[in-house]
Amino acid sequence: MGLPNRDKLRLGSLLWIAAKSAINPFRFLVSRHLQRRHARFDRQTGISTTGRVTIEELGLSSDRSVRYEATPISFFHSLLRKLPLDYPNTTFIDFGCGKGRTLILASQYPFHSVIGVEVSETMCSIAVENVRRYRSKHPAIPDISVICRGIDEYEYNCSDIRDHLLIYMFNPCKVPVLSAALDKLSQITAQGKSVTIIYLNPTCHELLANSQWLTEVRRGETFDELGNCFMPYVVYYSPPHPWKEAIETLTFQFGPWALGKWSYPSLSNTTNPLLARSGSLHVPPIFRPTTFQQLPDEGKFACALAIDRSAVRYVSYRGKRYFVDLSSRSFDAYLAKFSAKTRNTLKRKMRHFEEFSGGVIDLRCYRSSTEMAEFCTHAIAVSRVSYQGKIGFGFPDTREFRNHVLDEAVKGRVSGFVLMHKNRPVAYVFCRISGDIITYSIPGYDPEFVRVSPGTVLMYAILQQLFEDENSRIFDFGGQAWDYKALFATGYVGYVKVAWFPKSAKNLTLVMLHYLVLQAWHSAAFSKTTCSTATRRIANYFSSQRSADNKIPQASKTIPAAASPKAALKRGHPRPVRQ
Repeated sequence: MGLPNRDKLRLGSLLWIAAKSAINPFRFLVSRHLQRRHARFDRQTGISTTGRVTIEELGLSSDRSVRYEATPISFFHSLLRKLPLDYPNTTFIDFGCGKGRTLILASQYPFHSVIGVEVSETMCSIAVENVRRYRSKHPAIPDISVICRGIDEYEYNCSDIRDHLLIYMFNPCKVPVLSAALDKLSQITAQGKSVTIIYLNPTCHELLANSQWLTEVRRGETFDELGNCFMPYVVYYSPPHPWKEAIETLTFQFGPWALGKWSYPSLSNTTNPLLARSGSLHVPPIFRPTTFQQLPDEGKFACALAIDRSAVRYVSYRGKRYFVDLSSRSFDAYLAKFSAKTRNTLKRKMRHFEEFSGGVIDLRCYRSSTEMAEFCTHAIAVSRVSYQGKIGFGFPDTREFRNHVLDEAVKGRVSGFVLMHKNRPVAYVFCRISGDIITYSIPGYDPEFVRVSPGTVLMYAILQQLFEDENSRIFDFGGQAWDYKALFATGYVGYVKVAWFPKSAKNLTLVMLHYLVLQAWHSAAFSKTTCSTATRRIANYFSSQRSADNKIPQASKTIPAAASPKAALKRGHPRPVRQ
């Protein structure tokens, strides 16, 4: 059985085809060599795992089960070395463990636990005995569990499963059994576990390929000594919630000049750092670029570039996420955090807009699906003329996004605010809602009204209303740190944007190039600031020196008392002479 070919053949694929062609005339010799090696492994470990066992000998149904055949030893070790596994946080399960050879091979790695699932009572008895014999010679290996049950009947105890579940299958069953087993595995991912499936001789690979929750990450072939031929394998992976497929971009920017962009598919986590628990970081296996958009900065990533989890780790950004704590329910107490000057400025802008709008501040809040439909109309109208819209950060004017907003409104996950002037929208803010946290997402204002500060007025009015909303605990200003956010905020959380890239020449080169461009920009900005400061200080110094040199002594600045008696009597002191 073969697997469908990729659209593009890589150099490694071409080399493998050439190697297969070279090996083909000597398949018999290779097969004999592997059989002798496996027999030697059994003798050295005191176990019995070689040979085939038919389903008739096992007494199983041909509609559900297949014959027994042991895993090739070299293949197993070779593949595990290529997978980016965090062994202590990985639970290994062999579906159709047979006589237990794979369980014994897996016990040589520091997995959290090793479990075998086998439907045949005969095979289970042999596996238990093989494990007992192997443990007698290797008492330091971890516990190995053998469970006599069909893989579609196996019940997962999530409290015993670590963050990552590695499933190994050597063509263990037919479609009905495998389909039921996959349904149960999909439920594991919904509970926050990541799942990797190694499928050797994948006769039912269509089931996995058509599963929306699985993604193929690797494929290849290995030699089957009993079949005297090459046998395919495929590796699938399912990330845990909330990791999702996304397109990430690294921009090579020097000051205002964008030198280029590198966009790549990534497994991304957009968890709000205000919601992330301390020490809650779990990074799934790095099969592809993996990005944590805003990971709370707990000092773990002091170096921007490092090798971590057998991958290239790169911290491309460090920032602050500002927020307003609404728990006091007192807007007056919140205003007290500002200086008297700032409070007066804010209130003056509010009065100015109120007078401009005929004595009212018309703030409209939208929550329901019907209301959000109206909000989208107002937001798009403002976004088309706003600065945010012109630079590509406005409210998306697409049917897909509008439908998404309306769907989220039904679930109570979005809201919108619009500031009106005589029934005309002048500023808007689109927000997302997660529990009692309302997040500032997409803002915009009409530049025609810039003289009446619509953005500031809208922010002030929104906060005044949210302090009265019992359902809101935190107003989150979102990712980008701007001065106006720092002004209104009551606190912030430091975060880093960190990405892990599989080790390759391309990834390492592009990441280092981005890092060097970024450092050059920072160095240039620091040099400019330093030179400007030094120049200003030198200019101030010489200015003060000239002032000192030109200063006229006090005696020469005044008229003697006799020269101006009336002034002396009137003022009580000498009158200064205008220079």
